[in-house]
Amino acid sequence: MDVLLSIVATVAFAILYQIPRKAIIPVGVLGMVAELFMVAANKEHVGGIAASFAASIMISLLSEGFARTLRMPVTIFAVPGIIVLVPGMNAYQTMKDFVTHNYIQGIAMGTETALIAGALASGLVMVGVLTRSVWRPRRNVN
Repeated sequence: MDVLLSIVATVAFAILYQIPRKAIIPVGVLGMVAELFMVAANKEHVGGIAASFAASIMISLLSEGFARTLRMPVTIFAVPGIIVLVPGMNAYQTMKDFVTHNYIQGIAMGTETALIAGALASGLVMVGVLTRSVWRPRRNVN
Protein backbone atom coordinates (compact mmCIF):
# COMPACT_ATOMS: atom_id res chain seq x y z
CA MET A 1 0.00 0.00 0.00
CA ASP A 2 2.85 2.40 0.87
CA VAL A 3 4.47 1.72 -2.50
CA LEU A 4 1.27 2.61 -4.34
CA LEU A 5 0.89 5.79 -2.30
CA SER A 6 4.49 6.75 -3.00
CA ILE A 7 3.85 6.41 -6.75
CA VAL A 8 0.73 8.56 -6.46
CA ALA A 9 2.50 11.18 -4.34
CA THR A 10 5.47 11.38 -6.69
CA VAL A 11 3.31 11.65 -9.80
CA ALA A 12 1.05 14.24 -8.15
CA PHE A 13 4.08 16.33 -7.18
CA ALA A 14 5.40 16.05 -10.73
CA ILE A 15 2.07 17.11 -12.22
CA LEU A 16 1.87 20.00 -9.77
CA TYR A 17 5.21 21.26 -11.04
CA GLN A 18 4.20 20.67 -14.67
CA ILE A 19 6.90 18.29 -15.81
CA PRO A 20 6.60 17.02 -19.40
CA ARG A 21 4.09 14.23 -19.93
CA LYS A 22 6.64 11.73 -21.19
CA ALA A 23 8.49 12.01 -17.87
CA ILE A 24 5.54 11.16 -15.63
CA ILE A 25 5.89 7.36 -15.77
CA PRO A 26 9.66 7.42 -15.07
CA VAL A 27 9.03 9.77 -12.15
CA GLY A 28 6.44 7.33 -10.77
CA VAL A 29 9.01 4.55 -11.07
CA LEU A 30 11.51 6.66 -9.13
CA GLY A 31 8.99 7.21 -6.34
CA MET A 32 8.32 3.48 -6.20
CA VAL A 33 12.04 2.65 -6.11
CA ALA A 34 12.63 5.19 -3.32
CA GLU A 35 9.87 3.70 -1.19
CA LEU A 36 10.95 0.11 -1.86
CA PHE A 37 14.50 1.04 -0.95
CA MET A 38 13.39 2.56 2.36
CA VAL A 39 11.16 -0.43 3.15
CA ALA A 40 14.05 -2.82 2.48
CA ALA A 41 16.43 -0.73 4.58
CA ASN A 42 13.91 -0.64 7.43
CA LYS A 43 13.49 -4.42 7.21
CA GLU A 44 17.27 -4.86 7.45
CA HIS A 45 17.40 -2.44 10.44
CA VAL A 46 19.54 0.14 8.66
CA GLY A 47 19.48 3.58 10.26
CA GLY A 48 17.35 6.30 8.72
CA ILE A 49 20.29 8.52 7.80
CA ALA A 50 22.27 5.79 6.05
CA ALA A 51 19.14 4.49 4.31
CA SER A 52 18.28 8.00 3.10
CA PHE A 53 21.80 8.48 1.77
CA ALA A 54 21.77 5.16 -0.08
CA ALA A 55 18.26 5.78 -1.44
CA SER A 56 19.23 9.24 -2.70
CA ILE A 57 22.23 7.74 -4.48
CA MET A 58 19.95 5.20 -6.15
CA ILE A 59 17.39 7.84 -7.15
CA SER A 60 20.11 10.11 -8.47
CA LEU A 61 21.64 7.33 -10.57
CA LEU A 62 18.26 6.43 -12.04
CA SER A 63 17.48 10.11 -12.64
CA GLU A 64 20.73 10.51 -14.55
CA GLY A 65 19.82 7.48 -16.65
CA PHE A 66 16.30 8.70 -17.39
CA ALA A 67 17.61 12.18 -18.20
CA ARG A 68 20.10 10.82 -20.70
CA THR A 69 17.60 8.41 -22.25
CA LEU A 70 14.80 10.95 -22.61
CA ARG A 71 17.14 13.91 -23.26
CA MET A 72 15.78 16.04 -20.44
CA PRO A 73 17.33 17.83 -17.45
CA VAL A 74 18.12 15.65 -14.44
CA THR A 75 16.14 17.86 -12.07
CA ILE A 76 12.89 16.89 -13.82
CA PHE A 77 13.42 13.37 -12.46
CA ALA A 78 15.48 13.87 -9.30
CA VAL A 79 13.31 16.42 -7.48
CA PRO A 80 9.98 14.55 -7.72
CA GLY A 81 11.74 11.21 -7.30
CA ILE A 82 13.26 12.17 -3.99
CA ILE A 83 10.15 13.85 -2.57
CA VAL A 84 9.01 10.67 -0.78
CA LEU A 85 12.33 10.62 1.10
CA VAL A 86 12.04 14.14 2.52
CA PRO A 87 11.68 13.95 6.34
CA GLY A 88 8.54 16.07 6.62
CA MET A 89 7.08 14.24 9.58
CA ASN A 90 10.37 14.57 11.47
CA ALA A 91 10.36 18.32 10.83
CA TYR A 92 6.77 18.55 12.06
CA GLN A 93 7.65 16.55 15.18
CA THR A 94 10.63 18.85 15.81
CA MET A 95 8.43 21.95 15.72
CA LYS A 96 5.79 20.26 17.86
CA ASP A 97 8.39 19.35 20.48
CA PHE A 98 9.66 22.92 20.65
CA VAL A 99 6.17 24.37 20.91
CA THR A 100 5.27 21.96 23.73
CA HIS A 101 8.52 22.85 25.58
CA ASN A 102 10.02 19.40 25.08
CA TYR A 103 13.37 20.88 24.09
CA ILE A 104 15.61 17.85 24.50
CA GLN A 105 13.40 15.71 22.25
CA GLY A 106 13.09 18.63 19.81
CA ILE A 107 16.85 19.02 19.54
CA ALA A 108 17.29 15.29 19.01
CA MET A 109 14.59 15.14 16.34
CA GLY A 110 15.82 18.33 14.69
CA THR A 111 19.35 16.95 14.50
CA GLU A 112 18.11 13.72 12.93
CA THR A 113 15.99 15.72 10.45
CA ALA A 114 18.95 17.87 9.45
CA LEU A 115 21.18 14.82 9.04
CA ILE A 116 18.61 13.06 6.84
CA ALA A 117 18.20 16.19 4.71
CA GLY A 118 21.98 16.47 4.44
CA ALA A 119 22.26 12.81 3.47
CA LEU A 120 19.67 13.29 0.72
CA ALA A 121 21.43 16.37 -0.64
CA SER A 122 24.89 14.84 -0.49
CA GLY A 123 23.73 11.68 -2.27
CA LEU A 124 22.25 13.74 -5.09
CA VAL A 125 25.32 15.97 -5.39
CA MET A 126 27.81 13.12 -5.21
CA VAL A 127 26.24 11.19 -8.07
CA GLY A 128 25.78 14.35 -10.11
CA VAL A 129 29.44 15.28 -9.78
CA LEU A 130 30.66 11.76 -10.51
CA THR A 131 28.49 11.27 -13.58
CA ARG A 132 29.49 14.62 -15.02
CA SER A 133 33.17 13.89 -14.48
CA VAL A 134 32.93 10.45 -16.08
CA TRP A 135 30.46 11.13 -18.88
CA ARG A 136 31.34 13.99 -21.14
CA PRO A 137 29.79 14.55 -24.52
CA ARG A 138 32.17 14.18 -27.41
CA ARG A 139 33.01 17.34 -29.21
CA ASN A 140 34.10 17.62 -32.80
CA VAL A 141 37.60 18.98 -32.76
CA ASN A 142 38.30 19.92 -36.35
